[in-house]
Amino acid sequence: MKSAIQVALNNISKPKLGIEITSYMQNVLRFRGLLQPQIETIFKQFRKEINQLNDNEKYDLADSLMKEQFGEDKRFGLMVAEKIRFDYTKIKKTEEWFLEGFIKDWGTSDIYCSRVLKNFVQDKQNAKLMIEWSKSNNLWMRRSSCVGFIFLVNKNKCDLNMLFDICQENIIHQERFNQLGTGWLLRELSQVDLKQVIQFIERNLQYFSSEGLRYAYEKMKECEQDYLRELLKQYKKQKKGLKENI
Repeated sequence: MKSAIQVALNNISKPKLGIEITSYMQNVLRFRGLLQPQIETIFKQFRKEINQLNDNEKYDLADSLMKEQFGEDKRFGLMVAEKIRFDYTKIKKTEEWFLEGFIKDWGTSDIYCSRVLKNFVQDKQNAKLMIEWSKSNNLWMRRSSCVGFIFLVNKNKCDLNMLFDICQENIIHQERFNQLGTGWLLRELSQVDLKQVIQFIERNLQYFSSEGLRYAYEKMKECEQDYLRELLKQYKKQKKGLKENI
């Protein structure tokens, strides 16, 4: 089935578009040249066959596609993976996708979070695994430990204290996509516990990039945004002054 899927994807791809998307993604990942609605059209063609597979067979198909070089193949693989009932053992197997470099860009990482990880972490016992991920040396696992929850915070399906612990592990890293993932999660947390989010930012001001902070306060009132912007501005000014005096 995998070969048939790849032929179908390739038949409607536009190589020029593939070059454009590859360039947009900083050449981290190659693309055939399909937009998401086109991938979904191909998926519908194979849906019946995919639904007839058991979970292990679905995983093998998803795993095989995730190891391919093209972004569209990976996205198709994640659409297959979304149909799997992931328990702890199965989700641990997907760690290979990160550690072996099959997920190495924000696009694939975030689709993984929305299609696979979101469903797994709705169980609060499963969600505890994300503490482990937040401490990983792998950037995309750390980011996923935040992004996997952004769709769930307002649905009362999360241990909020655990989410702040995850943010704490993430914010100390200066990589842009770590900062953004942390900012996204704090943005959603601000809608359910604004006071604790502001206190978190105050305690960790030294770690925030301007961009990360901007996402964190995106849904706050203007007065709160002004307060946090000024706080970061004064911290950077003070830090610069200390360096000049050394």
